[in-house]
Amino acid sequence: MAISFLTNLNEEEFKIFLKQALSEILDERISHSQPDLPDILDGKQAADFLRLKISTLYEKTCEKTIPHFKKGNKLYFNRTELQAWVQEGKVKTNDEIQSEAASYTMRQEQKKLNR
Repeated sequence: MAISFLTNLNEEEFKIFLKQALSEILDERISHSQPDLPDILDGKQAADFLRLKISTLYEKTCEKTIPHFKKGNKLYFNRTELQAWVQEGKVKTNDEIQSEAASYTMRQEQKKLNR
């Protein structure tokens, strides 16, 4: 079914134009929502980056559960270390767990056969 537009574009050209426009809008929103952060963050920047309250961030530094640096009485955080710290908490999917279990079982059976 052909759709008539108020422009000189046919339906397929309009879809392409719309996809490009939406892509540009989304790219612009993403770049504005995630301003370029330096590699070394202060406490407020780190808390904002992790979407934590500053008190929660300080609590985690006192417990030594989050990677950080201390110079004098100032705390600093490495952005890539914080990203890695967050990713360490990844919860495995059922497929990943089943795959690991199957691999483990196969390795155990292989060990038995090699004895």
